[in-house]
This record gives sequence, structure tokens and C-alpha cells, in this order.
Amino acid sequence: MTRYRFSGLTWAVVTVILVSATMSVLLGWQSLSAFFERGILWNGSPLIGNNDGYYYLEQARRLAQSGTSFSAIVSDVRQSMLLPYTLAAIAGNNVELLHCLSLYAGPVLGFSMLLAVLPWAVETRSIPVILVSGPLAMLAPYWLLRSQVGFLDTDTLVPGLCLYALYCVFKFSTQAVKRWPWALLYLGVLLVTWFWWRPGAFLIAGYLVCYVAYPRYSSFDRVAKVVLLGCGLCVLGLLLAGYDPVVKQAAYLVEHINLAFGGVSKSLLSDAIIELGAVGPWGIGTKSLGSPILLFPALVGTVGYCVRYKWKALFLASAWIFGGASMLSQRFIPLFVPVAAFFTVYGVFFVGEWGIHTFAARWKAHERTVQGLLTVVCASVLFWGVSNAASYRPVSYFTRGDFILAQKISQDFPSDTVIWTWWDFGYFYRYLTGMKTFFDGGSQTDLSCFTAAYPLMQPDMRKAALWMKHFAVASPNELDLRHKGTGWPEAVARFNARLAQTPRKAAPSVALCLPARVYTTVGYLYAFAHVFDEHIPPVVNQLDLFPKDGFQYDPASNAVVVPEMIVNKGYDSFGRVIDATGKTPDLFDFGTLPDPYLVHSAATNFLAVATRPVVRSVLFRLLGLFEGDTTTFEPFFFEYDTGGVWRVH
Repeated sequence: MTRYRFSGLTWAVVTVILVSATMSVLLGWQSLSAFFERGILWNGSPLIGNNDGYYYLEQARRLAQSGTSFSAIVSDVRQSMLLPYTLAAIAGNNVELLHCLSLYAGPVLGFSMLLAVLPWAVETRSIPVILVSGPLAMLAPYWLLRSQVGFLDTDTLVPGLCLYALYCVFKFSTQAVKRWPWALLYLGVLLVTWFWWRPGAFLIAGYLVCYVAYPRYSSFDRVAKVVLLGCGLCVLGLLLAGYDPVVKQAAYLVEHINLAFGGVSKSLLSDAIIELGAVGPWGIGTKSLGSPILLFPALVGTVGYCVRYKWKALFLASAWIFGGASMLSQRFIPLFVPVAAFFTVYGVFFVGEWGIHTFAARWKAHERTVQGLLTVVCASVLFWGVSNAASYRPVSYFTRGDFILAQKISQDFPSDTVIWTWWDFGYFYRYLTGMKTFFDGGSQTDLSCFTAAYPLMQPDMRKAALWMKHFAVASPNELDLRHKGTGWPEAVARFNARLAQTPRKAAPSVALCLPARVYTTVGYLYAFAHVFDEHIPPVVNQLDLFPKDGFQYDPASNAVVVPEMIVNKGYDSFGRVIDATGKTPDLFDFGTLPDPYLVHSAATNFLAVATRPVVRSVLFRLLGLFEGDTTTFEPFFFEYDTGGVWRVH
């Protein structure tokens, strides 16, 4: 097959950069407007909307306040700290600048996606592949989510670093002369990744397997490959011998792998983290390319690429492993996006080149005409990406209500308060209020999740208050996990009995904060409250809240008219309609009443549909439908569609 080599590669690269920059600006403007409209604001300015971003903001603030120099990152034992060090070095103690940098870090760092795609595209010497593969990757739905305005995380630089490192290994392995600059570039990228996202550094080190496997056997390469294999065996030997530094790094890597792929083994904790969830081929195609249909040209492109480049295809083709990993954990989709984008465009180019060449030979078409036709054909794959981008609306985990709750806590509670909230909100409330939180997105374990969920899912409000006040200052490790299984309920009962008999010591104020989103995940809270039982209950919907508009109930005839929203949610009947006005759950024999229950009260402007396991719980009591106990949980603020704050006594 004749191969067309087009001139103007530099012009094509510049065009892609300009087009991608324009897309980023337009999408950024659209996203920023949405943040203002939704009220995702703090002190009148928009703030980031992802959970982990607040961890990096907190670390950057601490580094700046302590005057820690940028060079201290070398001796910092914490993982993946380059992002907060960079923010602190640029913003210093200027909080407004810190917030501005964090807000726009997503699209700025996300621009590095071109670094993951363009070098490989340039290697093909094909202008259509260069022009289209970069924008296709930038428009991937999952990538739009991870690189939007208001998203602060290490993810946005990872594909660029990891795929460019693979490209450096490719060039060093296949280039005949001037190989050393590529080796130095590889080491530089490896070093940056070590401080940026440490698991990525291990991944980049693993790329050397491709170099060892590549069939190049000059004297230097023979020696280099033997040395690399020897180093690998030495590391393995040190690991088996229990050499502490190697064992610690191996343990860190294994822990990260177990977390990333925990959803495969149906771990409740991993299942609770959306980005660790599995996704099928259809979902992979949609998230990484905009449409599952594009996976077919991607497969064709991979075959065509391997046929044309033979052993040289080993490097990029091996990156399909990210596609397989993405099916087990969505965390790997960003690494698969550039691979999928390149091979999709290359597949269309490969087939289009063959077809157009066949007809062009008959028509004697000019090379520029062929080039233009190929570009148009390849650009057709952008249809789904452009369509998705045009309708894209930025995603924020946090809402206007979450910022309202943070403001309430800051105003009404002392600075030494411990905030008891679900781990998703730990970083968020700790950063905005400056107060401690019980746990967060970096300290969630089965034990800490149980400790946080148990008092809310059991029925005794006094017991719940004692539990929260105790563990606000004590470690969850006081709970003896040797009793988990059949003996766990009795072990917890004994612990509660000791807690009730122990004289209370002076303790910091405890604020229970339940954002509205927590009420949508009660199924997880209930499961975590029983995570150490003999059988963990399945995660099912246990609670829904609805506005009261349109609700009518006639107790005499037991006739009820419910809002349309309830019907649309799938509720067509109820085991019992309960008027909770001025009552407590103890007045009802829920053991004999079938669920779900439709609960209403004259004291509230909303309805609740709850299951038997939840309707008697402390969390449900705090909604205000049933009569509460203000001596244990003093309400400070509550709106069903915002959430609530209570002082724990």
C-alpha cells in the first residue's frame, strides 16, 4: 500500500494546539457560568467542586502558612505532593490567588493531554491523524469531566506524563542515533511523576519491559537489557529479604492496586467510590471516545498500526492494557483516552487511505486533494465529541447547600469543634471551616466508616451522642475487630455499655453535619453500619425525600394522593402511611408493618419514604418528622434539600 507523506507537519501541530486551546477556553467559560448559576461560591467567588481537590488546597495552605520551601518536597515522605507544593509556591498566603489557581488548574493541566497524543500522531507523518487525534482525546466525555474548570486533582497531568514517558522509551528503543536525549527525558518525566502521582512512576518504570522485549541486539542494547534484568532481580531479592525501603514501596503499590481494583472483589469500600467502579465495553467507548461505535475503528486502527509498524507497534499497542484495566476500574480511563483516540483516528485513516488511494489512482487526483479528503473522513469521528461538548454541563460534587452548611458551622461553632460527617465531605468542611473532621477521603476504612455510620443507623439518640462525643477524640481502633462476625453485635453492645458507665471528660464541641447528598446514600450507611456482621446487607435504596406539594391523606378511608415525583421514582404502593406529628418511632410496631413507609408530619414541608431498617434510626429522627430529642442533638439548621447541622451533647 502506498503511503502518503504530507508536508507541513509543524503547521498541523500548531493548528491542533490552537484549536484545542480555543475549545478549552470556550468550555471553561461555559463551566464558570454554571458555577455562578448553581451558587458553588465561597465569599462570592467560585470554588472547586471535587472532593480530593480540597485536600490539595488544605495542604497548599498549610505549606504556605508554615513557610515551607519548594525544595522541601524532596524530603517530604507524603505521596503525590508536587501539586500542593506548586500551588503554595505560586500563591503563597494569598487565598484569593490560591482559589483562582485551583479553579483553572483543570483545563490548564488538562491541556497536557496533547502531550500524550501528538508525539505518536507525528510519528505517523500523517496530517489527518495529527489534526484529529488530539481534539478527539480532548473532547472525550470522561476527560471533559476530569479537566473542567473547578476540578483540582493530579489526574489531569497523569496521561500526558505517562504516555509521553512511553514515547521516550519508544524513541530510545527504535532510534538509530541521538538516543541519549530520550533517556534523559524519560528519567526527567519519571522524576516529576514520582512527586506528582507516585503510582504513575511505578507504571513508567514498568515501560522498560517494552525496551527489553523490543528485538534490538546491538552490543550496547544487549548489555543494557542484561543490566535492567539484573536490577529487576536485585529488587526482587531485596523484597524477599525484607529490605525495609523496598518493602514499604511494594506495600504502598499493592495497597494502591487493591484499592483501585477493589470493586472487582466486591469490596464495600471500593464499591462506594464511583471512580473505582467497573464499566463494560459499551461504557468504555462512551466515556473515552464519546460513542461505543468508535471502538470498532480503534480496533481496526490497532491492527493496521501493528501491520504497518511491526515491532515498533509494541509500545503503543501495549497501552491497550489501560483499556482492559478501565473495564475493572474507571480510574484508568484517563490513561486509555489518548490510546483510544489515536487508534480510532488511525483506523479511519488506514481504511480511508486505502479506499481513497484506490479511487485516486483512477482519477489521478492531486495529493492535496487526497490529503483533504482524508482529513474530512478522519474528522467525522469528532461528531460525537463535539456533540457531547456542546451539551456538556460541569459536574460538581458539592452544591450551594453544602457551602451554606459550612458557613453555618463556621459562624455557630467554636474553632476546636470536630465535625462528624460522611467521609466524602471531610476535606471540604475541614478546608472551609478550619475545623477537624472525624475522617475524610484519605482515611476512610471499613472501621472508620462503621464508626461514623453506626450511631446514625441505630435507634438510640443518647447512645449515638455518647458514641460521637467519644470517638471525636478517640481512635476507632478501640473497637476490637477480633469479634467481627456472629459476635459483633454483642461486642458493640458491651462497648456501648462500658461507654455509658464511663464518666464523661471534657471534650471539644462536636457538630453533626449531614448534607442532603448523604440522604441519597443511606443504603451505604446502613451497609457500613453492619460491615462487620456475619452477613453484610446489600446496598439498596433505603430512603427518599420529596416535597410535600400535592400531598393529601384521608386517615378514615386510608386514601392518599402523593406528588407525581414519588410515582415517577417507582413507588406505586406503601405498607403504611404514617403521621409522625408529635410522635416517636416507639409508638409504632414496625415489626408487623410492611414497608416502605410514607411518613409525613405537620411540622415539615416534605415527605419521606423509608424502609423498616431506617425508619427508627437516629438519622431518620433528625429529619424532624418524628419528635426529636434536643437534649442530645440540638438542631442549628435544617432544610431537607440542603441538609442539617446539629450540636451533639
